[in-house]
Amino acid sequence: MKPICIVTIDGQPVAGAFYERLISISVTDKDGEGADTVDIELNDGPPLFLSIPRKGAIIDVQLGYESGGLRSLGQFTADKVQPKCLPYSMSISGKSADLRSSKLKARSERHWEGKTLADVVGDLASESGLSPAIDSSIGSVVYPWLAQQDETPIHFLQRLAKRHNALFTVKAGRLIFAEKGGGQSASGAFVGSVLVTPSIILPGTCEFEANDRTRYSKVVAYVQDGDKAKRVEIEAEADADGESVYRLPEPFANLEEADKAAQAKAKDLKRGEGAASVTVLGDTAICAGAPLLFEGVRPGLDGVPYVIDTATHKFSKSGYTTQISAKLYDGKSGSGSGNGNGGDAADKGTVAQNSPPGTPATPSQWTNERRYGRTDEN
Repeated sequence: MKPICIVTIDGQPVAGAFYERLISISVTDKDGEGADTVDIELNDGPPLFLSIPRKGAIIDVQLGYESGGLRSLGQFTADKVQPKCLPYSMSISGKSADLRSSKLKARSERHWEGKTLADVVGDLASESGLSPAIDSSIGSVVYPWLAQQDETPIHFLQRLAKRHNALFTVKAGRLIFAEKGGGQSASGAFVGSVLVTPSIILPGTCEFEANDRTRYSKVVAYVQDGDKAKRVEIEAEADADGESVYRLPEPFANLEEADKAAQAKAKDLKRGEGAASVTVLGDTAICAGAPLLFEGVRPGLDGVPYVIDTATHKFSKSGYTTQISAKLYDGKSGSGSGNGNGGDAADKGTVAQNSPPGTPATPSQWTNERRYGRTDEN
């Protein structure tokens, strides 16, 4: 299969000289609020120098193969254009166009009373000219009182996402707020697993680790009870093999919010226990947030559930590859039920054979539904 790349700048296809001078183009897709990025490296020089694109230009990148599967990886706003001389070259970098909205970066103070999280996120989305896409499993949480405190909508949403084990990002004109680490789209639909086998792995690129880090048996959050002038503690189970207790320092407005924050932190700590990375033959169906499984690679790795943290698609004259970094599934988010509500006991899956101690069970849906094409909503 011959890989192909199509680039447009401000809606216009680039000239043939661009592809003749192209060294590499990389698109990095990140899970969560980190902006997706594009990086382009070009040869440049006499007698015909390349045109220098303006800062703020909109760059669209499509990757795929001549046989089919060409797909846009997003639109980016050029924020750094750097020609170099003697020797001559040019580098162009950009970030997700949607995240550069000035309305998302304007500080503000306000509050909501008796509103759901979906109401709050929806207000912020509409004010920025975006369509909200909110996971119903967390969007239904009601806040008696919630304040945006002299902070930008981006910072405020990051703070809320941290409390709810969620990710927030802006893509294709939509503000997405969804549960993190469960392999689900904002609607709660399962996105399908990325399956990595030896036939698509580039030699010397596959590695994984089981971190020997502090394990916490539980996470404690607290609410300050003004009537009784005392703290009320809420606990969430973290790791059954842990011995330490992780305490969240900030007080929360009510018991429900404290419980959500404790549960979110417990999942986040579990995700930090293992990681994997690999580079494979280029595939635009691979994106951040999707479940990742290895098959036929080695005992201890095969079948272990990971969630893709970053997917970097790189095109050059030598070919098209996708570099994947992933974190261990937390064992709780989503559970592969496809409805965002945790699933039932029959769907908890099984622990991969020969996997390190403490490895969570792989949800059965992860092994039954594989990913073909970029069909998820994220």
